[in-house]
Amino acid sequence: MPPQTLSHIVSLLAVLVSFVLVLPSPATGERWCAHNPKDIIFRRLGTKTPYRHVQNKDVRSIATVDGTGCSVSKIWGLFRHGTRNPSKSIIDHMLGTLPELQRDIVEHGQMCRDQLELFEQWQPRIKAEEAKLLVREGGNELYQLGQRMRKRFGSHLPERYDGNAFRFKFTKTERAEHSARNFTRGLFGRDEPIDYPEALSRDPVLRFYKGCEKWKRQVKENPYSYREMDRFASSKEMRSVIEKLSKRIGTFVSPEEAHAIYQTCAFETAWSERNISPWCLLFDKESISTMEYNEDLKYYWIDGYGYELTYRQACSAFGDMFASLDDNGRANFTFYFTHSGTLLKSIAFLNLYKDNEPLTAQHYRYKRKWRVSHIDAFGSNLYFVLYKCPNGTHSIALYHQERLTHIPGCPDDALLCSYDHFKQLYAERMQQCDLNTMCSEPHVPSLEKDEL
Repeated sequence: MPPQTLSHIVSLLAVLVSFVLVLPSPATGERWCAHNPKDIIFRRLGTKTPYRHVQNKDVRSIATVDGTGCSVSKIWGLFRHGTRNPSKSIIDHMLGTLPELQRDIVEHGQMCRDQLELFEQWQPRIKAEEAKLLVREGGNELYQLGQRMRKRFGSHLPERYDGNAFRFKFTKTERAEHSARNFTRGLFGRDEPIDYPEALSRDPVLRFYKGCEKWKRQVKENPYSYREMDRFASSKEMRSVIEKLSKRIGTFVSPEEAHAIYQTCAFETAWSERNISPWCLLFDKESISTMEYNEDLKYYWIDGYGYELTYRQACSAFGDMFASLDDNGRANFTFYFTHSGTLLKSIAFLNLYKDNEPLTAQHYRYKRKWRVSHIDAFGSNLYFVLYKCPNGTHSIALYHQERLTHIPGCPDDALLCSYDHFKQLYAERMQQCDLNTMCSEPHVPSLEKDEL
């Protein structure tokens, strides 16, 4: 059993014994009815948030910058795959745990009648063998991203595919490959015979962390990395979520089941633009915000600012970026299709959305910048545009979720950042970027929690 799994089990047991829940009988108690559920869940579904919640529909041209005379020269970007199916573990809950809870809701639930009917009609629409596959909505997300990219850059992007001008690459996963193919179809308005490089499962640029054994051992598989999640699991806010769900469902709900409900709410909502999952109806705004914060803690400590090594290794991707922007012999337009782990580590490498204090279980009520529902939804993107200016200099702009985003370390009052200044910001980290050294240092045994 992986150590983080054992840690979570211990945490769940602590929650179960930390309070006694007295459930209302079906004949008593006020019935729950979710009001404006679409507003309640909007941008609160963690990394499973659909891209339509964060997309920028403004397609005005950004190929030139008003008042500067600068025009686009090169583009380099990272794109997370679109909406997918859940992992096998969540599918197992959708096929096993949730039908049992569905029966409890129908027989004992304290839900208003019209919403109770939605649970009566619900049935899982997925098979175990479909785990993590891209769904139609995910393909549409990337197709429309490609269309908007074309509208914004217009004739500055060649209308037809040219292997000397474009470089497209995806990881060795179905969801990344199909995301790339949908994006290019939207970009070119047709199916083009694109020459994709060989896809790698441990790509040193697109998925650098897969080859970083030190990070896996000292961060991802280290129980101590999950300490803030464990603490939050036994907080009064999380206990309140369990109590509310249990009363609305009509039976005691464990923290693991609450997580499965939240994940199902997110996935089923992401799959369809027209409907939201009935499982979302069990949450009020406070409850779903609590579940969202639990997600933020997880990704902050595993894929974000929690440990320096986590984001230092992203230098491998940015080494490729600088090589692409500096080398006139390389393709001018580079688009990589990858995963949540790459986007979040890259965001932290750039010092984006960094809070003044590390996220902890006690910071739930604080206003925070690190919200994965906003910064790492399905289809999230991070791309740099290099502009050539009339005086011969180059400037750079960063776009996140298709919006112009200030680059930390660049002047606050400028739309563009001097490319020379931008390179200087990262010069030391790029000089020290050796993944073999960074990721293969001698093993240091992890200390137990009570030793730290």
